[in-house]
Amino acid sequence: MKTFSSDDILNRLKAALAVGTDKELAETLGIKKATLSNWRTRNSIDFPLVFSFCEHINIDWLITGRGEPNNLESTKPSLVVESGNNDKLLDRVVEQAEEIGRLKERIAQLEREKNDSLESLQTAPEVLSTSTVD
Repeated sequence: MKTFSSDDILNRLKAALAVGTDKELAETLGIKKATLSNWRTRNSIDFPLVFSFCEHINIDWLITGRGEPNNLESTKPSLVVESGNNDKLLDRVVEQAEEIGRLKERIAQLEREKNDSLESLQTAPEVLSTSTVD
């Protein structure tokens, strides 16, 4: 499965929305610049929020860089065909987001288990094992 780069997606989004900086993009999206920085660092994007600003943007182009940036009036007939691809792409993005959520939950669970184990080791009485040779 292809992994998409949040850097590439955010850079294409800046171009499509005609903003020059991450600060301007964050303001346009109604988020803090730190949130945008986290998206870049974690390679994770709030796609529903981003897509809500993409009515005029070709989602396939935004995610993959393929095709034209804008959904232009002159391309309406081909958009009907691409719509299914965009739906499939969005379904894949949603599936990946769900999988990321499951993985984050599993990581958190493993962290809790690790911390519980470390605490029990620290509070358990020391057991000295001695061996005697006859």
